[in-house]
Amino acid sequence: MRTIQTMQQADEFFASLPDGFDAPQDFAAALPPAAEPAVKYIPVAGTAGKTTVAALTAGILKEAGFRTGLYTAGSEPLSARIKVDGQPLTGAAAEAYAEAADRILEGTLLSRPAAELAAACSCFGAAGCFFAVVETADGALASVLPEVPACAVTHIGPDGSGRTIERLAHDAAAVMRKGSVCVTAPGQPKAALTEIIVAAGKADCELVVPEEDDITFPDEDKPTARVDYGGYDVPPAFMGYHAACNVAVAVELSLALWRKGHDIQDDAILGGMAATQNRSSIRILSRDPLVILDACRTPQQAAALLRVLQMAKVRHLNAVIGLRTKEGAEDFFATLENGLLPADQKKDKDKMPGMGEEGPIDRLYLTVPAGEDPALAHTLADLARFHFETEVCTDLEQAIAAARAAGGRGILICGSEALALEAEHLLEN
Repeated sequence: MRTIQTMQQADEFFASLPDGFDAPQDFAAALPPAAEPAVKYIPVAGTAGKTTVAALTAGILKEAGFRTGLYTAGSEPLSARIKVDGQPLTGAAAEAYAEAADRILEGTLLSRPAAELAAACSCFGAAGCFFAVVETADGALASVLPEVPACAVTHIGPDGSGRTIERLAHDAAAVMRKGSVCVTAPGQPKAALTEIIVAAGKADCELVVPEEDDITFPDEDKPTARVDYGGYDVPPAFMGYHAACNVAVAVELSLALWRKGHDIQDDAILGGMAATQNRSSIRILSRDPLVILDACRTPQQAAALLRVLQMAKVRHLNAVIGLRTKEGAEDFFATLENGLLPADQKKDKDKMPGMGEEGPIDRLYLTVPAGEDPALAHTLADLARFHFETEVCTDLEQAIAAARAAGGRGILICGSEALALEAEHLLEN
């Protein structure tokens, strides 16, 4: 008799597993026998943009008529993050989900990222998916997936793990396979792009790098114009620079699959992108007072957020910040102050487009997402005090109340997806 019988029990089991890395052979042992015909996987690795690229690519493939699975990382229960044709798990896929949890429990215990991916693969095989787009924190796991016609490496940047840019790029580039096509994000740091190029050569994998010049933004006097990538209109939900780069990766993945003989027409690319929600976008819950949610946690994401706020001439926000680690936090706070990445901090900020001397954020209220060590908030406050006035709060509810009481234009809540989701539920209720 199985120990894990229901999806809820499986969700609780996966949530209890620790983060970490696993050997590919241990991950392979947790996979079910390959479905016939084998599911074609598109693994997506990198630091920032994985969830967006995966969702866009899955939306395009579904629009093209392929039965498509999608797995993304995140803080929601795992069963809510595994979709088949955009829908929650049902029938054989739901049964396979519980069976996978029990198999991992009784067999080789994996860390959470590998266990989640193994469970997702079980669901996609049971559901008869033709394609499955999967987000992976460890590119090496893709080496044992049955078939990988294409893959992606999104933007590489500090992730709080302490690994160098070169190491992060090396680990992400492990998704590459001989005969596959890898699309990487435009605008990669030079050190990251070098590692990715070397990895592509070693793997005998075709590498596609979208041109930044192919992303066209409208003139300031034409605010209703659309962002364009190589002739493909970018949906309004993906208008920012980094979001548009993610669109470019998804478009090139689709074109790579088309070149491999899969029927993916331009209408499917445009329709699939238009139907995809941007979970990583800035969400405005209220305009008076202004309440903004954003999941940014890296300096690159903070720079993108600051650029939007500066261009909109937003000032005097109080920010509630809930990072999950102190690694990279000082760079994050420095970028949040003025929109400049660490490498640009010594440059004249007046020369940076959209960046003025006065930033949009007045004060920080530091807390941590539910389940994290409260002492982390004090550590983060020590790192942030060189850039902002700070106040430590015991929980998110207290931080929001304090930020509101301070007055100003409104509040910004950011630092992690978990905190943004927690805040959204708290404010809605």
